[in-house]
Amino acid sequence: MEFPDIQQAIQALPAERRRDLISWMGTLDSAAPVQKPSRKVAAPATLQQAVLWTVITVAAFFLVDAAVFRSGWYNSYLELNSTTGQLEAHLFWLRHEKPAGVPEAAVIGDSRIAEGFSARTAGEAAGDKLHFWNLGVPGSSPRTWYYLLRDGDPDHRRFKAIAFGIDHYSDQDGTNNEANRLADLNYLVGRLRLTDCWDFAQSYPSPEKSRMALTGCLFKALPVRRDVQDLLSNLKERLAAAKEWRNNGHGYIDGYGGKPEDLAGLTVDFEKRTLNFPPGAKEWQRSAAYATILPAEAPQTGELTVYRKLWIGRILDLYKDSSTRIIFLELPRAPVPTPEFKAPPRFIQSVMNRPRLTVLPPETFRDLETPEKFADGLHLNHVGRPVFSSRIGQKVAETVGMN
Repeated sequence: MEFPDIQQAIQALPAERRRDLISWMGTLDSAAPVQKPSRKVAAPATLQQAVLWTVITVAAFFLVDAAVFRSGWYNSYLELNSTTGQLEAHLFWLRHEKPAGVPEAAVIGDSRIAEGFSARTAGEAAGDKLHFWNLGVPGSSPRTWYYLLRDGDPDHRRFKAIAFGIDHYSDQDGTNNEANRLADLNYLVGRLRLTDCWDFAQSYPSPEKSRMALTGCLFKALPVRRDVQDLLSNLKERLAAAKEWRNNGHGYIDGYGGKPEDLAGLTVDFEKRTLNFPPGAKEWQRSAAYATILPAEAPQTGELTVYRKLWIGRILDLYKDSSTRIIFLELPRAPVPTPEFKAPPRFIQSVMNRPRLTVLPPETFRDLETPEKFADGLHLNHVGRPVFSSRIGQKVAETVGMN
């Protein structure tokens, strides 16, 4: 990245944001340890010189940051289990895997897709007429899916179909506002361009989160500073592990069979809001079960509808002129059937009439909501995974006329 590009990006920011940027850079200087100089150093003679020195410092920081983090080099050596590393691994495989010889289909979601979906099993269920991709990234969200598809399928014509695993069609607001998830910055630090920064930051309703998102987008070294420290401390091991994962990681994902645990014997009393766990249930199983079966109530402000319209709407716009079929599916919700949410599926209803869009009935996977098929309160296990995967393969094949 050349200096004029950086200068143009800074000049494109509103005046208030430029002042925030200069103020923030000043805090970096003040936070550094002060050492007594060996000789007296004269202060800048004029305000003009002080401003010039500040601009040079900011530009130098940008240039170093760009050389390391915007060139794409660092993305190849991220910690494998980090949020950034998981997203970048999927993009690497999309770019480098040889064509399958049959149309491709992608299944996108969070850890429920990563854990519960087998691309290999889905392909077999589709008669090997489709090659499936498991693009499930644990902890990811529609905001991250948008950038994943923007960069992973730049001409928006690679896939015959893309299926999105939605936790629930209802626009029931939860206790956390999805739009303020600052963790998305960590997933996307390798994807965000300078031209994305202002728009990305403005998607955060919280002014504080918006400022943090803008700073992290402009200065990528900040979100990944711990990863950089770990890389420098374990350079040889990290380089070897990254190479091995790039070469073989996709095969490991395809061969994964699912978690062995289950919750057989789990019962629930919705009136008393209690769960009765089987003997030996672990804490991670219990906490996830409470969160999904007996979620805390939250004020209903319509924020989830707004968020979905923005980010899933942008995904739909990416493919509006494409032949790709978009499919929404409601994931198995919990290890036991749960009451329906009161909020209607406003977003789903608003897009149902779009061309080349299919919404699978919400009951498509409801029969999987049994404790024997769940490893915890959220994820299907080795019993539920093949059933879920086969059904997705069949439904996608039917939807695109390849059954």
